[in-house]
Amino acid sequence: MTVIAFHDFANSADWQKKLQPYLDGFTLVDLMSEEGRLADIALVWAPPPGRFAEMPHLKGIINKGQGVDHIMRDPTVPRHIPLVRLVDPDMSDALSHWVILAALDFWRDAGYYRQNQRQKIWKPIVQRPATGAVVGIMGVGAIGSVVARRFAMLGFSVRGWARTPRLIDDVSVYAGADQFSDFLDGVNILVSVLPLTPETDGIMNADLFNQLAKGAYVINGGRGQQLVNTDLIAALESGQIAGAALDVFHQEPLPDTHPFWDHPAVTVWPHVAAQTNPNTAAKQVAAAISAIMTGREPDNRVEWARGY
Repeated sequence: MTVIAFHDFANSADWQKKLQPYLDGFTLVDLMSEEGRLADIALVWAPPPGRFAEMPHLKGIINKGQGVDHIMRDPTVPRHIPLVRLVDPDMSDALSHWVILAALDFWRDAGYYRQNQRQKIWKPIVQRPATGAVVGIMGVGAIGSVVARRFAMLGFSVRGWARTPRLIDDVSVYAGADQFSDFLDGVNILVSVLPLTPETDGIMNADLFNQLAKGAYVINGGRGQQLVNTDLIAALESGQIAGAALDVFHQEPLPDTHPFWDHPAVTVWPHVAAQTNPNTAAKQVAAAISAIMTGREPDNRVEWARGY
């Protein structure tokens, strides 16, 4: 019997049902219970720091999302057992929908027309070009490559930036620090779906904003720590950046006193751009559990040195 410690146990019933067809002989228990302390596997999103160090039988940690930086920041997490991140096509689809929604809302001046509707003003403005605008995607891995291809299908000129070179149809991919400035130059809509690593911490800063096209739009679906908040506000006030859609923040929930709440050019989303779907993720989670419990290498194991 495999014992799986589940965080946020009140919502575990759906996972129990969805894992059943793929996994024999298992039970879900509360991560914070005594049974959870003695579990074999931890299936978690944002576990309390220090909990894994208290689990003597722990053989693997499975994160219910792609981003694992919050787990890796805990120095007590055992490095010798597998830490697995979820790479689910459903999440890629969902995040691509959110990014495109935010981008088109900006590009077609939807905010302007919503404001006019509230004031009963009928005042069309000249629309931006339907094709040819430059979209830059920072991070063109499992999620970013889907986002990039879908922007290309809509007629945008799409650039991707990655740690290493790669080929994506209809997308110009730039790689490494040496090509970063060329990637940024003249971008109209900038999207980050990067993982958080020492290299990406604070990457969206004043220097970056100044290399984009005047009046560019910023979309952050990566991690909040990648964005220097004060630099974004300054760029918004100067007009270098026209607006931003943000789904991730340094502190979540976003504090009531944070200036983003009231800034007219910032759209705040509560980290919902791509939520984990047990219907599509259960098979992958079950495969990882089976691999770990039989001593095999699970897919999507995190490399601690790389940061994801």
